[in-house]
Amino acid sequence: MTLSRRNALGLIGAGLPLVTTATGLAAAAPLAHAPSAPSLPAGGAPKIYDPVGLEWVMDILPFCSEPEFMGDKADQTAADGDRHDVWPIIGGTFYGRGIAGTVIPGGGDFPVVRPDGVMIVDALYRLRTDDGQEIVIHNTGLGYGEDKFRLLPTFNVPGRKYAWLRESAFVATLTYPIPPEIKAPDFGPKANGRLIQVFRLT
Repeated sequence: MTLSRRNALGLIGAGLPLVTTATGLAAAAPLAHAPSAPSLPAGGAPKIYDPVGLEWVMDILPFCSEPEFMGDKADQTAADGDRHDVWPIIGGTFYGRGIAGTVIPGGGDFPVVRPDGVMIVDALYRLRTDDGQEIVIHNTGLGYGEDKFRLLPTFNVPGRKYAWLRESAFVATLTYPIPPEIKAPDFGPKANGRLIQVFRLT
């Protein structure tokens, strides 16, 4: 059976001891809810002088192999939280507004559950456009519970054609598994695919 990120989070939250043997420090269980902001102040929200908009720019379908465990499963305490495993990226595809191509094998997702229970997504990998340009994407963000992720991707790319990627600010969502109506490549039964939808802030 393929071990998904969802199952891995379950192992972190339920199958592992909450007190590590090496340090004796209590580890928080993964956060099971999406936090919300407090109520608006008296009088409501102020006038928004520069409203923020969102425009969809691309869908990325990266695929990972089965996770590689980072060490002793009974003690995942690291400097910044609990680090259980690494998800190596083995390929994928992407398409969007004036851009399409493949996900280059290599890189990975290096999640950590912070001491407060918030899961941090930290993925670093490369995209190759159909016209041969390589783009480095660093996708960081937060995960809440099993199925809600909010990401802040950044892109590093030379040249003028795709300069808009390095000159803009983006947010993204992560959906796992890939919805069945989306055509996705087949990397075998042990591969884990996810849909990342990227939006430019306008």
